[in-house]
Amino acid sequence: MASNVVGRRKPYTAIGIRRLSCYRCELPAATQWQCCANGNRWLPLCRGCDVALNELALRFFRLPQGRKLIRQYRNRILKEGE
Repeated sequence: MASNVVGRRKPYTAIGIRRLSCYRCELPAATQWQCCANGNRWLPLCRGCDVALNELALRFFRLPQGRKLIRQYRNRILKEGE
């Protein structure tokens, strides 16, 4: 595997993810993402970056209800963080 691959091979546990910072912005992590192009490694994300990444994916797929879906997801994810 290339040396520029970052992240963890196995998913983080619920307790483990709370001990980490978001890989993108360094806020406290709450979720994780696995990227195939990154050797299927898991990276920790904060709630805000998770929502932004999901929004990007929904735009990419041009889902008919994409705006509604991301609005509902954002409300749910950010509410969980309160």
